[in-house]
Amino acid sequence: MSSPIIGVTTSINLRDYETPEQAVVMLPANYPTAIRKAGGIPVLLTEGDEVETLLDRLDGIIIAGGRDIDPARYGQEPHESTNDLRPEQDSWESLLIASAIERDLPMLCVCRGHQLLSVERGGRLHQHLPETPGHESHGATAGDWSNHLVKIEEDSLLASVIGTETMANSGHHQGVADAGDLTVVARTEDGLIEAVELPGASFLLSMQWHPEMIDQTKVFNALIEAARI
Repeated sequence: MSSPIIGVTTSINLRDYETPEQAVVMLPANYPTAIRKAGGIPVLLTEGDEVETLLDRLDGIIIAGGRDIDPARYGQEPHESTNDLRPEQDSWESLLIASAIERDLPMLCVCRGHQLLSVERGGRLHQHLPETPGHESHGATAGDWSNHLVKIEEDSLLASVIGTETMANSGHHQGVADAGDLTVVARTEDGLIEAVELPGASFLLSMQWHPEMIDQTKVFNALIEAARI
């Protein structure tokens, strides 16, 4: 059986790379590593590719973590801590998400991807958890990381993959406040939405934490198996 081709979104960032302030396509290497380990072939997706042509060639897709989402997409002005916005990336990835859902393409959304999926489906975000009542101590931010327990609904797809609770990592300052028409399937002790699913989708996992950073191989194994069908 051939290895499924899994697309992973990337981010364009300015870095000193060959020349000062070069626009560089970036993705942490642990995403393609996790895909290969699970038996898939990773393909890095770059902002601006034609969405339908691209998805025709993929067996599955990961909407990866990264920068903040432009609050204009959910009708808010930016908080002073909301930064590094790139509306072009938001728009392109939203098109990927919408088309992947229409095609019922196996999809995994991680951190920023989880937040963007929720916004795409009519939801909104907490823009800065350290200043959001009830979530002030949710976890580490600004490049630091912490861990916390996540409780998962037992009748969910996610629970069938990793069980009804997991230790998840936290390094985000934003979070999902409203998941739109998605079903909330996991929360932390402080009530923050940590995972959602879409009723009727064959395979769609969306989580606030980073499974590729904590070697949560069952998540990637499940994605690859779904992409084989």
